[in-house]
Amino acid sequence: MPDSLVTLAGVGKLYEPSVRVLSDIDWSVAPGERCVVLGSSGSGKSTLLSILGLLLRPSQGEVQVEGENAWMWPEKKRAAWRTAKLGYVWQDAGLLPELTVLENVNLPLHIRGIPKKKWNGQNLLERVGLGRRSHAHPSELSGGEAQRAAIARALAGSPSLVIADEPTGNLQQRQAEDICRLLLELQEELKFGLVVATHNEALIKYLQADPYWIIDGSLSSNPPEEAT
Repeated sequence: MPDSLVTLAGVGKLYEPSVRVLSDIDWSVAPGERCVVLGSSGSGKSTLLSILGLLLRPSQGEVQVEGENAWMWPEKKRAAWRTAKLGYVWQDAGLLPELTVLENVNLPLHIRGIPKKKWNGQNLLERVGLGRRSHAHPSELSGGEAQRAAIARALAGSPSLVIADEPTGNLQQRQAEDICRLLLELQEELKFGLVVATHNEALIKYLQADPYWIIDGSLSSNPPEEAT
């Protein structure tokens, strides 16, 4: 097993003309590790997670995967890595309205060309408490149910790394706590690396994850009042 799933080495991000969002970030996520990235709205959390997931190219530094600079790979290889190794949960569940919940969860497997007999969508829906909602459409789900379905979809194909960008941002506090407990339970069972971004520090205890703060574009393991 590799020492890290993804390593950021001296990563920075500059948006034109001169807005620097991230600066000189050195960070790695190990297999089976749980991390939570905290910061206010606009602090760069989503930018950091997009870079970590090879969705956004940094302006400086390297994103290292399997010991190589992934941005030296052809785009086809990066896309293949994302498809096979990465699960993503967004603030908006992003379920396709014309598909049933089960069809949404199985969609990544269909895209990868995995034979139907190996599709595990129904099993995943059972694990997130939606086994009886598999034939419903997204419009019939509550916000919390939609995020549970999105988590099941992210786990289809057994990713090594799951990135959740403000997955509770549209939920009430009780629903948010339930989603964090679910993520923790699934991560402990399946042993994938987990990175969650949130502005809600009250959720740290439910994720039982190593906390990091984005402060003035830098990443710190110390809270803002302790970081210097």
